[in-house]
Amino acid sequence: MITDALRAEYEHRFTLYDTDGDGYLTAQDFTDRARLLTEAVGEPADSPKARALDAGMRHTFEQLAALARIDAMGRLDRKQFVEAFAHASASGALGNVVGPSVAATIALADSDGDGVVSQEDFTVVHRAAGHSDAQAAEAFRALDQDGDGRLLVEAWPVAGGA
Repeated sequence: MITDALRAEYEHRFTLYDTDGDGYLTAQDFTDRARLLTEAVGEPADSPKARALDAGMRHTFEQLAALARIDAMGRLDRKQFVEAFAHASASGALGNVVGPSVAATIALADSDGDGVVSQEDFTVVHRAAGHSDAQAAEAFRALDQDGDGRLLVEAWPVAGGA
């Protein structure tokens, strides 16, 4: 059983990922979301960062689809998405599900390519993703495991080795 707050968070994520607004999530929605994020920060579509984010997002969809027991070419409705996310979280598999997309998002946030992501750069990407500055700050704190106010890109292996 998931809390109402967690359910609301997962439903919000569903809405953000449903890029075409049809009430279902497909692999294309996740690919479109990757494209929207890369465009929002001015990253070229064919760059290694953009390709890694696309691969990470597709991985996330494929993992959620598997948890919902649907074909990776199928689609998830809101209920299936929430249940798959809740199952991944409860079983300890959430890192495997979202890890590659998180790593690629962190790499995308490294605007100057120095291997370090500041909270400001992180917030820019999260704002483009549809999150508030407060949500971005909370996510940054959760990822900043040593509390030094920065994320090291190398600490987050990116999908596809990019």
